[in-house]
Parts: sequence; structure tokens; C-alpha cells
Amino acid sequence: MKNSHLPLAGIRVVDLTSNIAAPFAGAVLGDLGAEVIHIESHSGDDSRRMAPTIGTGSAYWAVVNRNKTFLSLDIRVAEDRSRLESLLADSDIFLTNLRPAKLSKYGLDSKTLTGLHPRLIHGALSAYGAVGEERDRAGYDAVLQSRTGIAEITGERTGEPVRAGVSVLDVGAGTWLALGVISALYQREKTGEGSEISTSLFETGANWVSYHVASFQVTESPSERHGSGHPAFSPYGIFSTKTSQICLGIGGDDLFVRLCNALDISELASHEKFSSNVNRVANDKELRKLLEKVFAELEAERIVNLLEAAGIACDVVQKPEDLLKDKQAIQTEIMVSAEISGYGRLQFPGIPLSFNGKRPQIRLPLTAE
Repeated sequence: MKNSHLPLAGIRVVDLTSNIAAPFAGAVLGDLGAEVIHIESHSGDDSRRMAPTIGTGSAYWAVVNRNKTFLSLDIRVAEDRSRLESLLADSDIFLTNLRPAKLSKYGLDSKTLTGLHPRLIHGALSAYGAVGEERDRAGYDAVLQSRTGIAEITGERTGEPVRAGVSVLDVGAGTWLALGVISALYQREKTGEGSEISTSLFETGANWVSYHVASFQVTESPSERHGSGHPAFSPYGIFSTKTSQICLGIGGDDLFVRLCNALDISELASHEKFSSNVNRVANDKELRKLLEKVFAELEAERIVNLLEAAGIACDVVQKPEDLLKDKQAIQTEIMVSAEISGYGRLQFPGIPLSFNGKRPQIRLPLTAE
């Protein structure tokens, strides 16, 4: 797909970010057709040195800096700040993840930028937010997963709190930032004025646990870990079978009846303990044991086929790398590839959007500068 066919073609983004979250926002904008200039320090972005390294960068660096060109600047140096100013004068979006105090120190806060560039959209991502006593604290994904309660509700019931296996706050905050600046572009079309968009890992984590916060107010019961299960539905989660593991999701009473009929255990559907979702949640442990006894006699593929025919959400448990040969991944063409300096071609999942049936591809090689 050529750049001119993408929705953000003609938009220029100056991406003064580092690490994972904010650079991911720039990658999203680049995927959507924007010209993204990623500014790194002269020593290179820290993400270039995240394991495993490849060529002049790393696997993580490639994922969050695709579809960008690269420029080395040191904003502490007057000459380099002058080059940055020249870029901003001819750009639409400016992305940063410096702490608010540093933005002010270098004259890159939104108030200063608005005075110099009235049409510029400033997207600022931080750890704890743009305001409040903690606005200048450092933070990483796992730290904010812990602060906002995500780690506390992740893991097995009898285990310790754990970080979610995916950097959900980095990717989530980056996505929110991209959504925010795209909304600001639309607003600018109507008003002619730029604006400041801010988000953070903290705010993203707070948003992600909305259900648990609301549930606590209703029940006054502390949040608990449920492993692969769910506090609102039953049966729900990962089960072992004769051959491997599957994940099953039952979101309503009708679906539970279908499940029982498909597995030839229809008597459970009318049992007082299991006839309603509320009762199933209350008796989840007992129900899980009964289902695991049935699943232990059947192969995973057989169960998936039976439940698929009954219109029930069920699938096998895979590793992330299995997507490289996954039938649906191939048919949806979710995998894209990039040429990386000093390495060769690398495949990874692209943006989960298609435009007129075409998914945006990696248009630019990933190089040192």
C-alpha cells in the first residue's frame, strides 16, 4: 500500500520519544501513513539495547519504531534545539514522553509550543500524568501495573501478584496517545488550532481496571485473582484436555445449555447450582472440576470442533510465535515484515486495522539513522 492511499498521508510527526509506550504511538501514526521523524539521542534510543538485539537495534525497537525515519539530536545543545524548532515549524504533531518538568526546562511544554506554533498538536505521554504531585515520577509498565492493581488481580488464586505477560500499559498508553492526536487533527480541521493531548501509564492502568473498581463498590468485596478465569462469568478460562489446553468462554445461560448439550452432560444445565450465571460463579470451583473430568477424556481438537459447531467461544492455547504459522494469521495477513539494517527481514504482527481490505505495511527500512 502506497503512502498516498493511507488516511494520514501528508501529516508530519516529530517523535521525540524513547523506550516503548510513546514510540508505539508514533509507529501507529506511521502505519496510518504519516511521515514520522523519530529523534534519538546521539547514543541511540534505550530500546535499541533491549534483548534480543538485532543489527543496529533490537526486536522491541523494531516493533515500536517501524515506518519512521531517524535523526540524532541532543536537546540539551542549543544548536540541536534550533534544528528541532525548525522541524516543529513545519510539522503537525509533536510526540514526547519527557517528564513535565523537563518539558518546561527545555521550552517544550504545551504553553510554550502553542505560542510558537498555534497549529501544532502536542501529544505528551508520561508515567503518572501531566498534573498532580507525582507527575514527575519515573515509571515503567510493570511498576504502574502494580500501582493500578493490574498485577494484584493477575495470576492464580493462590499465587503472588504478577505482571501481565504483555506490556499492556505501554501498548495501551501508546494507543490512547495515537487516538488522542488523531482526534485533535479532526478538531483542528474545524477550529484551525492545535491542542495538547496528554495520557499516562497510570491513567491507562486505572481505565483498564474499571470493572474491578465498580464491582468493589457494588459488593464491598476486595478484588481477587482468578487465573485465566473471570469474576463475572463461569465457566470461563483455561482447561486441560487429553492432549493440550483450551480456553473456553461462556458469557450467558443459553450458551451454558449449549455447552452441556454438546458435551452430553445436559443434566448440569438444569442443576440448581449451575442453571444461572450468578450461581455458576458462586460454584465455579465445583463446576470446573466436573468439566475437567469430561475434558480429560477428549482431545483438544475434538472439543474445539464440538463447541464451535454449537456456537461457543473456545480455542486452543498457543505460544505467541505460533502466530507465524497460524492459519487465521496467514489469511488475515496480520503479519508484516521489515528490513532491518544488519539483520535482514523480520516478521511481526502489524496494525490491527485494514482500509478497504488492505492492511498498512512497513514502507521504510529500519536503519541506524
